Amino acid sequence: MLEFEKIISLLPSATEILFELGLEDRLMGVTHECTYPPGALNKPKIIQPSFDVKNLDSSEIDKKIKEMSYNDQPIFALNSEKIKDISPDLIISQDICEVCAPFKREVQQIYSFLDYSPKNISINPESLTDIFNSITMIGKEVGNLGKALKLVQELTKRIEHIAQEIKRSILAYEIKKQKIVCLEWVSPFYVAGHWIPEMVEVAGGINGIANPADSSRLISLDEIMEFGPDKIIFMPCGFDIDRTGKEVMILNNVKNWNSLRAVKMKEVYLVDASSYFSKPSPRIIIGLEVLAKIIHPDLFYGLRVPPRSYMRIESS
Repeated sequence: MLEFEKIISLLPSATEILFELGLEDRLMGVTHECTYPPGALNKPKIIQPSFDVKNLDSSEIDKKIKEMSYNDQPIFALNSEKIKDISPDLIISQDICEVCAPFKREVQQIYSFLDYSPKNISINPESLTDIFNSITMIGKEVGNLGKALKLVQELTKRIEHIAQEIKRSILAYEIKKQKIVCLEWVSPFYVAGHWIPEMVEVAGGINGIANPADSSRLISLDEIMEFGPDKIIFMPCGFDIDRTGKEVMILNNVKNWNSLRAVKMKEVYLVDASSYFSKPSPRIIIGLEVLAKIIHPDLFYGLRVPPRSYMRIESS
């Protein structure tokens, strides 16, 4: 008999990993953010945001979350009846960010209304290696370790290809590395942390205002100006290209924004953060390939990435 038969995932990346490993039949409940692969949409939703995220802009979301945190109000609402009906024997969650996905509070809440304590696996990657370790851990704990190891091997090869191409080109053509700023929020600005700085470095960029594995943090326009990025990449947590495009329109009215070199040179980009950057899933390697194409477009001209995974904007 399999050890875990009824799994609930409080983490979209864990949902993706379970599907990748062919373990979706044991996945009985997911979050509102578990939208990939398409089969995840058919799984029961056991948790929703406690406020209307879709109809608020980034500034309003930031204000609402700060207000709720100050008042110790839950950001997510659990469907306790569905969870009781599922009677899970495994919960997969995270402890990195209480805003991005259900956190310790929600796990404890589940324990409070169940009359037993299912096992809880917490996945907290801060780097590409950590993401790969989470894949192998799920493979080991839930099943199909062999497929997990094979998947990690395939993803590692894609990283190595990019790194080798950049190294070869730097040696052969003395390509100059560019300074990159990745912004995880629009209003206010947050510089992206966790695995993003490492991805920028692997893709051949200089990520001078965020260190690998650091948390995302609030950043001022003055600090961005001082760094003087060659390219700016917007990847608001959980947003796709269309939503990000609407958000950055406000920057035309922000003092000194248009004086940035990257803006003057029309080197501002939007990426599909929800699919390829925000979630530490196997698709993070697509995000790395997107960064490689943005940072070194000539070198990686032939590298294929999904349609509308990124776009360059003429003006903000």
